[in-house]
Amino acid sequence: MEVKVDALVLRTADYGESDKMLTLFSLQQGKISAAIKGVRKASAKLRFAAQPFCFAEYVLARRGDRYTVIGATMTDGFYALHENIDKFYAAATLTGVCDALLYGGIVNEELFLRAVNALREMCEGDEAEALIGFLLHALALSGYALDLSACAVCGAPLSGRTYFDLARGSFTCGECAVGSGVSASTLEILKKCTGTPYDDSLICADGKKRALKLLYAYFRSKTDEKVKAFADYIAMLP
Repeated sequence: MEVKVDALVLRTADYGESDKMLTLFSLQQGKISAAIKGVRKASAKLRFAAQPFCFAEYVLARRGDRYTVIGATMTDGFYALHENIDKFYAAATLTGVCDALLYGGIVNEELFLRAVNALREMCEGDEAEALIGFLLHALALSGYALDLSACAVCGAPLSGRTYFDLARGSFTCGECAVGSGVSASTLEILKKCTGTPYDDSLICADGKKRALKLLYAYFRSKTDEKVKAFADYIAMLP
């Protein structure tokens, strides 16, 4: 039996002498694993289909619950991500987070489309902002939404220095002050990346790094998952 899926490569692992095992995030069937034969050979026709971040239409042969890639047509290789080390690690963070959040066979069309769009945004512009925006949406789709609009205690609008309660995933104002301090720059970059009104004058150079640290700590507290590329990318930022 053959099936076609539009899929994004999340992870690869060497298998046998020249094969690979792919972890694919597909639009139609969610996260699936598939073998792809001979692609570690330099002359392999499907070599492109086993590259990180490859987005393609995969033709899969299915036997029971096992899949083998027998064909692929490239949709987007996101080549710019391979030409810049910062963009590469940001993209690896995105695919690592998808891998951690997804369960096999569970379809999540919105997360798939947001992942593809975020990778395109990384190619064309600021990869940190694209990643922050994706992470906020991915967490929300997984039931871990962050409310940036108001204090979780008194309901006052959030502005200036605020506080973040990691256990509850909530922000509080300076008056209520529950949790650890969050700089005004961090709050505004989070607002910017969700598409809500923000004050650009309060954003400084380290706001993105602090925002990513906050999101990684929250992600780990909710999933108990470590994404090595996430920690590596944060460490690379100035």
